[in-house]
Amino acid sequence: MKHNVRNFYGNALVELGEEDQEIVVFDADLSNSTKTAMFGERFPDRFFNMGICEQDMISTAAGMASCGKRPFISTFSVFVPGRCFDQIRMCIAYPNLNVKLVSTHGGISVGKDGPSHHANEDLSLMRALPNFNIFLPSDPLSTYNTIKAIHNIDSPCYVRLFRDSVERIYDEDFDLDPFRSHILQEGEDIAIIGYGFTSHNALAAGRLLKESGISAQIIDLQVLRPFDERTILNAAKKCGRIMTVEDHSIFGGMGSAVTDFLSERYPTPVKMLGVDRFTESGRPDDLYEKYGLSIESIVRKAKEIIR
Repeated sequence: MKHNVRNFYGNALVELGEEDQEIVVFDADLSNSTKTAMFGERFPDRFFNMGICEQDMISTAAGMASCGKRPFISTFSVFVPGRCFDQIRMCIAYPNLNVKLVSTHGGISVGKDGPSHHANEDLSLMRALPNFNIFLPSDPLSTYNTIKAIHNIDSPCYVRLFRDSVERIYDEDFDLDPFRSHILQEGEDIAIIGYGFTSHNALAAGRLLKESGISAQIIDLQVLRPFDERTILNAAKKCGRIMTVEDHSIFGGMGSAVTDFLSERYPTPVKMLGVDRFTESGRPDDLYEKYGLSIESIVRKAKEIIR
């Protein structure tokens, strides 16, 4: 059964709102899509639809955070951080305020909305900002646990969610720690690292590779900052080859973070799969195939690397 991870974000927000009267939620006219409408229906006095004024939304939430409120901000990833990077930088990151940005519809999973809505640069922007923690949930449990966990962090956080519905990776009783990566399949020939939606394709590719006699370790990165150095270093030492798969630009995203780290600590061949151009409108599955992020594409590239 497939699930929309945004529903689990909305549920977690409502539960937190019951527990903490200082939580306030902001949206930019997309609350039905981001699922913050669930919080708005339950707590209308603490919900603020700012319209298509993302810059004002960031600044207003920062002002509330400076007065002791705990804001959660949501819209599509192309708008936060894309449309209001200056306000995020100066009003949240620089004063290190306790504001949570939870953006949805990251990457080309937005599909037919086209390149104007394909956020392929958001992680590059957010990685460059000091003070921000960056989380990349992959399924219902990781989304729910991440939202609950960041509520307890007294610092800025960026959470990137995606559009497509997905199967569960983690059972409900899995002891999932949002602050580290998780190995989904053990292997020793190659380590394939994904996050969000691409962790599902990476895991499916790992199973197909196993049928071909290739032992692939599959890692769900889940958190980009703080970076889980130990898991990545162990994968490099064990497998000797790394492939990163991300619904994002290959410049400045997760693949760059992995290569930045390994180049200093344990130089290892790394192949980055991702986007390196403006994309176009299309069905998500067709776009994943064209840009090398489909299950079949991951299998083909892994075999090429091993050869």
